[in-house]
Amino acid sequence: MLASRNYRETFAYLCGLLPPPLPGETQAAQATRQRGAMEAVAALHPEDAFEARLAARIVGMEAHAVDSLREAGLHPNDPDKVFRCRAQATSMARQADSSLRTLKRIQATRDKQLAEAHPAAMERAGYWFREVSPPEPVPQPAPPAAEAEPERTRAEIDADAALDADAALYEAVYPDRVARIRAAGGLPARCEFGPPEPGIVAALLRRTPALT
Repeated sequence: MLASRNYRETFAYLCGLLPPPLPGETQAAQATRQRGAMEAVAALHPEDAFEARLAARIVGMEAHAVDSLREAGLHPNDPDKVFRCRAQATSMARQADSSLRTLKRIQATRDKQLAEAHPAAMERAGYWFREVSPPEPVPQPAPPAAEAEPERTRAEIDADAALDADAALYEAVYPDRVARIRAAGGLPARCEFGPPEPGIVAALLRRTPALT
C-alpha cells in the first residue's frame, strides 16, 4: 500500500468516494468497510500520490457499482427502478475497468523503464564499454569539534508531528500489523504485508500503544 505522507489524504479522499452508510449500519461496521476499501487500494500497488488517487477512484466506482446492484435487489417489483440501478451499476463498473487499465498501463511503463535500467540490460546496451571517467575523489573535511546539540528547527518539529499523525492513522487502519511491528522492534523478519516507510515505523515504535 501507499506508505507515504499522502496516506492520510488518500484515506480521506477514498472515504469521500464511497457510498453512504447502509441503513442501520454501525460505526464499527462502517470503519470495517472503509478499511477493506483502503486495503483494496493498497492491493493496486500505487507508487505515488497520483496513482494513489487513481486507485482510490477505481475502488470507489467499484463500490458504487456494487451498491447500485444491491439497490436493484431491494425493488424487485419496480422494473423502472431496477433498470436504472442496473444501468448505473454497469456504467460505474465500466468506468472502474477503464481507470484500472489506465493505472496498469502507467505501472507497466514504469516497470519497463526500471527493467531497462537493470545492470544486465545496461550491459546488453553496451553501457559498460563506454568511456566513463570516474569522478575525482572529494577531499573529506576535518571533523568539527564537538558542539552542543543544536536546537530543533520548526520544520523538523512539524515533520515529526506529521509522521506521528500518519503513524496514528496507520495504527487505526492496521492494528494487527502495528502489533507485529512493535513486538519485533521494527519490521518483522517475515513481512507478508506492504511495509510502511521507515519514518512511520520509527514513529510507531516511539508512540504509546493505543488503548483498546
